[in-house]
Amino acid sequence: MKKKRLSAAILAALLSMSVSAHASEKSAGGGTNTVDTYELDPVDVEGRSTDDTMPGGNVARTASLGALGEDAAVMETPVNVTSYTDAVLKKNFVPTRAFLNAATNNPSVQVGGASTDNNVELQIRGVEFNTHDILLDGVPGMIMMQNQPTNYIGRMEIITGPNAVVSGTGTMQSAAGFVNFVPKKAGPRPVFDITQSYASSRYLTTGIDWGRRFGKNQQFGIRINTEAYTGRTTSPGEELRGRDLYINIDRETARSKSSLLYGYDTSTHHGMPEVLRIKDANWGTNVTHLPSASAVVKNFMPSWALVKHTHRVYLFQHEQKFNEHITGYVKAGLMHRDWPGYLTSKPWLQNDAGDYTLSIDGSSTMGKTNRRVFMTGVKLNFDTGAVNHAMTIGYDYLSQHGWSNEATGTTSNMTGNIYRGLITDPGAPHAPEGQWYVGSKLNNRSVVFADAITALDGRLKLIAGLRRQTIYTRNFSKTGALTKSYEKSATTPTFAALYKLSPRTALYVNYAESLTSGATTPNTVVNKNEVMPPTKTKQYEFGAKWDMGDWGTTLSLFRIKQPTGLVNAANYYVMDGETRSQGVEWNIFGKVAPRLSLTGGMMLLDAKYEKTDGGVNDGNRVFGTPRFNATMALDWETPVRGLNVYGRLLHMGSTYADSKNRIEVPSWTRFDLGAQYETKIDGYPTTFNLMIYNVLNKMYWSSTTVKWSDGGLMLNPGRTFMLSAAVSL
Repeated sequence: MKKKRLSAAILAALLSMSVSAHASEKSAGGGTNTVDTYELDPVDVEGRSTDDTMPGGNVARTASLGALGEDAAVMETPVNVTSYTDAVLKKNFVPTRAFLNAATNNPSVQVGGASTDNNVELQIRGVEFNTHDILLDGVPGMIMMQNQPTNYIGRMEIITGPNAVVSGTGTMQSAAGFVNFVPKKAGPRPVFDITQSYASSRYLTTGIDWGRRFGKNQQFGIRINTEAYTGRTTSPGEELRGRDLYINIDRETARSKSSLLYGYDTSTHHGMPEVLRIKDANWGTNVTHLPSASAVVKNFMPSWALVKHTHRVYLFQHEQKFNEHITGYVKAGLMHRDWPGYLTSKPWLQNDAGDYTLSIDGSSTMGKTNRRVFMTGVKLNFDTGAVNHAMTIGYDYLSQHGWSNEATGTTSNMTGNIYRGLITDPGAPHAPEGQWYVGSKLNNRSVVFADAITALDGRLKLIAGLRRQTIYTRNFSKTGALTKSYEKSATTPTFAALYKLSPRTALYVNYAESLTSGATTPNTVVNKNEVMPPTKTKQYEFGAKWDMGDWGTTLSLFRIKQPTGLVNAANYYVMDGETRSQGVEWNIFGKVAPRLSLTGGMMLLDAKYEKTDGGVNDGNRVFGTPRFNATMALDWETPVRGLNVYGRLLHMGSTYADSKNRIEVPSWTRFDLGAQYETKIDGYPTTFNLMIYNVLNKMYWSSTTVKWSDGGLMLNPGRTFMLSAAVSL
């Protein structure tokens, strides 16, 4: 009884911290923002049940593949998908980049050097992945571009390959793959974990994970994850504080499943490091060589630079089994994001002496986005002779309204030197709140049909899918006048096949097309906040899978063609040519020896520009793409009871920072080391974790991976320590 009262008291206290959403802050343009700094850290538990987790605990055997099936066996589907458990997210937690750090366990995922709210950059197989397109429990449009909290995620599923039929109607619909966050749900055993963590430079996080089932036959469940964090990072002048709360309520019976997820997160981020840009006209004249990463200061930005955001999400899902052959489903989501403060920009390198200029404008510092998603359909399961059909017919709809705010603010012009830091700093500009207006609207609707066929006693699996999609985008001026619009419809197919040569070996092949919504241009180009036209992508893949029981491995060959855009000499972002990415990808995961688990692989990539304006960039490598990328994480269960040792190697081959292939960025290799010790203190299970990221404190440049960051470089974080203690009550 005493333990229950203690649990209830702690839970109530922590919830009260998270729901007090608004702390006293000054305006976006002025000085220090103060947010109530309560600390809570990531404490990860299962999203679905854990009985399908492979030995080693890092990778699951199943994944959600949307129209192609829920809880699909990873090794028996004709696409390349890896389902990472919360254990991977927990090991890779680091301030400002937890999701990015975990995603790099997949060799086909490259992370740009960006590490902050303002720069969440990914590539999958050499094609830009827009983090707006992260799925939340299979539903698109619920995630924004900021750095994502991971404390509420039970699974992170990454598919590297065709996704048009799988991922639904998204906002950008990144074509080379997708990431799906599966939120934690209450499991059969009650959970009450509290974690406190400390990172280098006095960064504190405290978190709670509470869940239990109740009611007749335990049909109801509730899972609550909340955290608060505050402190400085290893980058001088960078400070981050915020909080989040995620509540997932579900009900499950023999014939139905329902869930209601509420999510809230807010953060205030000062002094975040930014991309260092080199103008094309300066390279080869004033700037003749790449500066040494070990010689420059770790942050080029003023400590008052600001990115502040608030994100809310409401997600309802229901699935009803009418009989053994027919199941209906409905999903509805609402997402709202506020950027009440945005005072940042990118410094421009001027010469070999390291001088740079930086201008931060206070005239357009706020933004809002609303998204609504509705998905419904039926799933049919029936046999025709010896052939089984798992068929899905569905309708998806997504709408997005983007609000802009412009006022007459001032501009803060600064100078600095990358070897010495800021030289002149007049302080933050005046950034008043001005007139709000709807700057853009997006409507994306589609009808999908997919049939997953199983034949020859399960040895043959075929998938045929079609998506009929219409994308309608509009841009508006401050007066409400329509300035530009695009409407495009397309029918995009997906075909895939897998044949099991033996219980352990399978070959697969797939082909897919996808219609991708155009990106919204950033504030750094002249045509800012403009929605670009939709584009169509084609993908081909052939591969093999080996399921060895305790571990598995896959080998894939792929080819992707996609229209692309570049920033021209006048600093306008325009559509220009296409990219062609082809390569070989190898993955390994699971327990390869009695005490040793591996997660990782490598990728060989050839990504080039084609059909560019005047052929200027034809044959050049796509900037930000390496020829070789590798990652390997090892978990060793030591002979000491409860003690595990963890190590990870990350290697990225050389890249170009610009589309003209004049700025070459050297390859780099990074090592991470860690240890976990499980014990009991006063009868309570307790886990201690120690992680050291970038053990050798190697400073290196990464080229950016976003289309409008041509000529951009990011300095990667130095050595970072993470120490945490988690107690299960």
